[in-house]
Amino acid sequence: MRPWAMVCGFVLLLAGAVTTATGETAPDFSLPDLDGKAVRLSSVYAKGPVVAAFWATWCVPCPEELKHLQRFYEKYPADSLTVLAIAIDGPKTVSKVKPFVLGRRITMPVLLDSNNDVKRLYRVGAVPTVCVIERGGRIAYSHVGYRPGDEVNLEKEIRKAIAADSTRTPATPANAPSGKS
Repeated sequence: MRPWAMVCGFVLLLAGAVTTATGETAPDFSLPDLDGKAVRLSSVYAKGPVVAAFWATWCVPCPEELKHLQRFYEKYPADSLTVLAIAIDGPKTVSKVKPFVLGRRITMPVLLDSNNDVKRLYRVGAVPTVCVIERGGRIAYSHVGYRPGDEVNLEKEIRKAIAADSTRTPATPANAPSGKS
């Protein structure tokens, strides 16, 4: 293959992995959980930081990342962090999500994006993709892919979001000035 063709292919691959950027406002959405109950993102991040993780049953590294997300879900109190695992399995594989989750003893909320509407809204080109969303809806961190060790950096970002949230009173919005000069 010619070098320019390889470069073009690499650029296209990276372009497909683009996700909603850090600093942007997280697009609001409502998705059903495994029991069919609608979960609206803005209602969740109004209570504090959220980890929104896009994954699929057919994704090779996703089970490993989900294991760490489950650990964060168990470690941090519900009033300081919400973890949402957003399955992007389409109509052909969405029936595998619940058995996949039950088989791995995943107890964090799992939402179904079987039409990939939210995946497109967040410009998710590859899974796993994870976003840390602050109270008020600003994306504080996003990451595409998973390699062993990524969970360490993710937890640092989670702790930053929780710490930033704990310095605000409930009446202080996430994007309000801190008052420091």
